[in-house]
Amino acid sequence: MGRAKDIKKGRRSNNSNAAGKNKCVAPRRSQARGDLMQQLADLLKRHNGTRVGSTASVSKATADKRWKDLFAGFRLLRKLGMKLEKPESFDGRHMQALVTAWVEAGLSASTITNRISSFRIFSQWIGKTGMVELAARYVNDPSLVRRTSVATEDKSWSAKGIDAAALIEQVRLHSVRVATALELQLGLGLRMRESLLTKPHLADMGNVMDVYRGVKNGRRRMVRIDTEAARLALDRAKAVVSAMDESVAGPVTDGTWAQVRNRYYAVMRQVGITRKDLGVVSHMLRHENANDLFARLAGYASPVRGGPVPADPVVESYARAELAEHLGHSRPRITTHYVGRAKRPAEAKAKGKEKKVGNDEAVEK
Repeated sequence: MGRAKDIKKGRRSNNSNAAGKNKCVAPRRSQARGDLMQQLADLLKRHNGTRVGSTASVSKATADKRWKDLFAGFRLLRKLGMKLEKPESFDGRHMQALVTAWVEAGLSASTITNRISSFRIFSQWIGKTGMVELAARYVNDPSLVRRTSVATEDKSWSAKGIDAAALIEQVRLHSVRVATALELQLGLGLRMRESLLTKPHLADMGNVMDVYRGVKNGRRRMVRIDTEAARLALDRAKAVVSAMDESVAGPVTDGTWAQVRNRYYAVMRQVGITRKDLGVVSHMLRHENANDLFARLAGYASPVRGGPVPADPVVESYARAELAEHLGHSRPRITTHYVGRAKRPAEAKAKGKEKKVGNDEAVEK
């Protein structure tokens, strides 16, 4: 009797297994999402290391930025209810939905256009060159995505009423090395990454500093040590770093750079060096250095500091060319981002009239 039951039970089990084998089981929703993201990751691994249409490699920062933009974009599409089976299914509708969402989220024009650029490159990877259009095509108001690199105000710490030396001393209480990096940014105009990765003993060439570690686009440059602040900043860095082959941040590898950067920004938050707290960030020290150098080179204050109309265009051009090289850029026009655009006679005249009208109105009142 017991054997008969076991046989029947076995038959039911076998029938159940057979039915399970023949049944078409739909993939779970989470599995489908995972497959899409895995396909995207595979696509990035194949293409993200080189420039489009070239075998030349891109910087790690550029590759990381593309990776971040694309994954964030596809996750956002999922939240918006736009399901894709594979990355190659991405089309103009999806790009429009992303831009609309970014604008509604209040992202800056620079951020939006940079993300669109990442997707434009991605569209070429999937064989859809030309699908991603100019940013202005996706919005009703082009000003929402129009970037400008011309500074209209002085972004220096001093312009915000902050004593840079005193605030850096506060930073020193939390981290000597981070404070040292800030001094290099202020005294020599280094970028954050350059100031942390530089090896001060090897970089000090006497009258110039050899800036080659952490530079943008691999562009090595020589920065003049022609002020007391520049010399003091480099000497202090050498005093903090005892080993000849050690950087300001200490031993740093590609794998530990993220930790170094996170530690740096953690200290910034502790001291209040954020737009939310003091209204300044460390990059503004580079603006401070740039405007001070422009004044020394040109012999007058920069446009954002109320400088005059250039009396000699040659002097103005020379100052901007030298400043661009000092900051690690090849194009002099990039200096407008730091010191503003040179005033024109017509603009100065118009401003003078506005000031006169304002004074007249004050007298009448």
